[in-house]
Amino acid sequence: MRKAIGLLLAFCLLGLAQERGPILIRSDLDFTGENGVIAGSGTPEDPYLIAGWTITASKDAPYGIYVENTSKPFVIRGCIVIGAQDPKGAAMALVNVQNGVVEDCVIRDSLNGIIIQSSQNLVLRDNFLAVSGVGLQVLGTSLQHYNHVIEATNSVNGKPVYYFVGLSDTTLSDLDAGHITLAGAKNVVVRGAKIDQTDGINVAFSENVRLEAADISRPRGNGITILSSPNTVVRDSPRIANSKNAGIAVILSDDVRVENCGIYANLVGIYVNASDRFLAENNAFAAGPVGIQITGASREPVIRKNLFYQNSYGVKIESALGPRVEACSLWQGDVGVFLERDTKYAQVSQNSIVAYGYGISNFGSQGIIELNHITRANIGIIFEEAYQEAFPTGNIVRHNLIYRSNDGFYFGHESRENRIYENLVWNCQRWARDFGQNLWAPHGRGNWYSNYQGTDANGDGIGDSPINFTGGGSDPAPLLSRDVLPKLPGVLGTMEKKVALLTDGAGQTLRLSVLIADEAHERFIGFMGVPPELAQDLAILFVFDAPTVSQFHMQNVFLPLEIVFFGADGSFLGRNLMKPDTQDRYGAASAFLTALEVPEGKLSPLGREIRLAGLE
Repeated sequence: MRKAIGLLLAFCLLGLAQERGPILIRSDLDFTGENGVIAGSGTPEDPYLIAGWTITASKDAPYGIYVENTSKPFVIRGCIVIGAQDPKGAAMALVNVQNGVVEDCVIRDSLNGIIIQSSQNLVLRDNFLAVSGVGLQVLGTSLQHYNHVIEATNSVNGKPVYYFVGLSDTTLSDLDAGHITLAGAKNVVVRGAKIDQTDGINVAFSENVRLEAADISRPRGNGITILSSPNTVVRDSPRIANSKNAGIAVILSDDVRVENCGIYANLVGIYVNASDRFLAENNAFAAGPVGIQITGASREPVIRKNLFYQNSYGVKIESALGPRVEACSLWQGDVGVFLERDTKYAQVSQNSIVAYGYGISNFGSQGIIELNHITRANIGIIFEEAYQEAFPTGNIVRHNLIYRSNDGFYFGHESRENRIYENLVWNCQRWARDFGQNLWAPHGRGNWYSNYQGTDANGDGIGDSPINFTGGGSDPAPLLSRDVLPKLPGVLGTMEKKVALLTDGAGQTLRLSVLIADEAHERFIGFMGVPPELAQDLAILFVFDAPTVSQFHMQNVFLPLEIVFFGADGSFLGRNLMKPDTQDRYGAASAFLTALEVPEGKLSPLGREIRLAGLE
């Protein structure tokens, strides 16, 4: 039997198969000769047979072969489908069908290959899918819709398809795949999977799955899809990049974690829909329209200690309850953190946001925006005009530092009873605009403005003259001292503090208080955006996981710094003076493990060649 099938496939490849137009079967009654059936009676012993056809999909036909709403057994064998280019279609689609077999078929010069939707008990083997889109896509609303036998003899763009149903307590290693699906899995680890210009990794109706050390490049849909699979973990994956859709899509899956991953140049880095207690921590996002997108009324998602570089939107929260965005570093984009109107009880804190159009844009209500450090924004914190579509109400905006921006704050007409106090608005062209009905200085203490010229006759630290903003808002109690923040704003305020013991060749010693930047988002931000008056009192020790040849830059750093490079044993490897706010790069001649950045002159008690003797 297999020999006969092989001969049939060979005839097809030689161009001997008969040509015809697309096959459309919408019920068991459509298994007819007109629709390509060449034999069979539709019983398990004698299934309907559709075989040997070469089908060229026309421009107005979304599918080459389409079978829907059938239950009788059928076999599609040795067919060739060419030219299915409709982005909403596929070369072959099986929708709400059962008891089908697809074998020895070839799909080429097509966008999408085979779509299986809401179907059961299908068998796929020995099919060759050469596509520019998604090769194999299985969709369904329950585990039974994934109950198929799909063999590794199928391939997508020359790589095997790995389709597993019901695996438990096992580890799958080093799969170089055209497609990976885990359905109904429990306690399964997938380690070292590789995807390149093929389908991604799909986890459906599973529990406690862990994806580690994946290398995913140019997947044709999502890099990783997690559907109805709680407690899935994606971690330690250096590259999830250039996905046509999302790098990682999390749908209806609670308690999912994404940690220590590099997520680059995807349409959306991570997309989360209707999934509670999602956590993204210690990831790097670069390029692409959106870094992380949260929607579907997800509850209590946490986005912590990530870095975002050149994402148009760093974090975009459309619909969530109690989301937290904290201790993230964001550099260059349109909007750093965006909160849509269906966001409630958000906490946006300790983020460092540099060179964005809007640092934080908010339509949500009852949230807290505090201790963020925003530099070189068009508008630091904005509650945009909503034209009666949203009414941001009851938010607290406090202890933020907005530096060297065009506008510190903007509050639109629909904003109501938001409390704004004890923020630093520093070297901004315009302090604020307020067209709403908000509460400045609700506790008798307003905000500090770097160029406020008012007097303080009674010496209580509050200016005697209020500040009136464009739009009608007013700060009645401007502060005269900037020493109002409970801690350093932004990521700097989250870094661990230690004392570095430094020595030189002459035996001189310096004990220096340092902030430890030993995580990627901390090393990424460094001194960027810090006002020189604050930076003068700081020193940062950059600590890497392994010796590196990384280079340092000074963009958005506003004072000259010295940098000293150390080997793993603390030995001196080089020293440079770095000019402020330039694109120059600075490194060491050999790999280093740590580097110390300090304001110029802070190391003057020591000679040039400094050794890092230890940390206390």
